[in-house]
Amino acid sequence: MTWQLGGAAGFGAVIGWYLYFVNRYRKGDVQIGDITTVIGAIGGGAVLALFSKDSDLFGAYGVGLAIGFFGYFVSLMILVGRSKSFTSDWFLDGRRPNPPAGWGYGADAQQPVRTMDLRPEGAFPGPAHGTQNFFFNGAPAPAVASASQPLLSLPNPNAQKIVDACKTAWLGRHDACNFFAIAVAKSVGVTLAGTADSIVDQIKGVGWTRLANGPAARDAATQGKLVVAALKSGDFTQPRAEGHVAVVTPGPLNPLGWAPSGYWGSTDPEVAEKGGAGSPISLCFRLEDKDRIVYAAHDI
Repeated sequence: MTWQLGGAAGFGAVIGWYLYFVNRYRKGDVQIGDITTVIGAIGGGAVLALFSKDSDLFGAYGVGLAIGFFGYFVSLMILVGRSKSFTSDWFLDGRRPNPPAGWGYGADAQQPVRTMDLRPEGAFPGPAHGTQNFFFNGAPAPAVASASQPLLSLPNPNAQKIVDACKTAWLGRHDACNFFAIAVAKSVGVTLAGTADSIVDQIKGVGWTRLANGPAARDAATQGKLVVAALKSGDFTQPRAEGHVAVVTPGPLNPLGWAPSGYWGSTDPEVAEKGGAGSPISLCFRLEDKDRIVYAAHDI
């Protein structure tokens, strides 16, 4: 094996390992479109620019990809097999024996891995939400209190108010993005009106604060602000007959790190159907338009 082939295989192994990691800690629902996303990520233009599809390098990359992906799984099997705190049931549905007294993370420690979930601002470093509950013979295990570990801060009540407003509005107004956004805004005391294109102009006006990008929009939503993501019909990479608008809410970014979570409606039934679960807005805005989206926040 040459250095070139070994390097391609090693590169593939790293990507395969990380692919399993990302899939293991994903937060969104599994969808058929994930296959297209994965293929585009591990076999798209960036990879083909490094390894021609007709070359031995691409073959070595593919072998390394499989080794990294399944190597992660095999490593988990070995670690679970050697551990006294886990059994094979953990692979099936997450069950594991209750940890004995004295086991846990110290007040100044962080877990080596954590799920791709948004922690409340100011929260203690550690798991994103709450604790894991264990049961014996149908009864919950007794809680173990720790005087030295601070409590997690509660989510901003205004942020939860906006999420609840989105869920309620989506049930009746998810057939058009502008009607949905108008209904959500009205329920929290903010005025929006007109088409999606009109809403873009409104969130650039008085009372609204422009945000730099999706992560900044996610942070503002976590702080309890009404955050809107919108794009005019003529500003899409491929202009459309109508614009689009979504409401950003707390939650994880999409795997590529640019799209915050949110809710939306749409005149396209397939797009509208995906807008009621707090999923990343990459399901209603294309990657090619990510830098064109207007994000703005309003206090409630």
